Amino acid sequence: MAALGPDLYETLQIRYPRSPTRALAPESPPAASRWALGTAVGMGVVMVLVLGAALAALITLHTRDQAELRAARADLAAAGAPLLPDPDGPQSPSESPAAAQRRKEQLGRWLQGLSLGWLHHRGKIYYFSGEKKPWGEAEAACRFTHSHLASITSAEEQDYLAREARGGSYWIGLVATGSGGSWRWVDGAAYSQAQSFWAPGQPDSQDHGQWGQEGCAQIHPVGNGLWNDHNCNFTFPWICKRDLSRP
Repeated sequence: MAALGPDLYETLQIRYPRSPTRALAPESPPAASRWALGTAVGMGVVMVLVLGAALAALITLHTRDQAELRAARADLAAAGAPLLPDPDGPQSPSESPAAAQRRKEQLGRWLQGLSLGWLHHRGKIYYFSGEKKPWGEAEAACRFTHSHLASITSAEEQDYLAREARGGSYWIGLVATGSGGSWRWVDGAAYSQAQSFWAPGQPDSQDHGQWGQEGCAQIHPVGNGLWNDHNCNFTFPWICKRDLSRP
């Protein structure tokens, strides 16, 4: 009989468990967790930077608004017009609560206008739109902000608006009315042919067929912002104007 191989129990290797008192090494966080933690930290830094930039912008805006208001008050005082209400000034003993409330509301409108991009110049504020509308809708948009399409009654005002237009075409508040096509300012300012700034050959009342003739004025790139008449149904940006001495 052949000899048997080594006893089974002699070849069996028994592995005992490790001692339970041995401390386990801490496991490294999963890669996904490390990525999420890094992303959260990065977003936090970005938010801090964004909030800081927003705060700086608000401080700059407030400083600019106060400077604009001081300039407006100086202009009105020099012209002998009623002063723009002082936000820090005391209430007059003769001022009624209703009048004080109106004063605060007026100040709020100026601040709101300046913060929304209106430009102050010599006691008036102007808004150059960034969208296009027909002349009538542009005037309606100005009225919604308690203003009108801009009238231009001096060479200095013409130069200022032409400069701010930067070579663009903008509706202004001049419109031809009546059978004779008489020109008038929509805000009630007096129109004078002698104090007008039409481009050479304008107005020419060109006929646009089904659209009709030209009967609304615009600042035009030709002649450094001189006036051109155009069909009122065409769409252009516009300029609103408001006098700071008016409520």
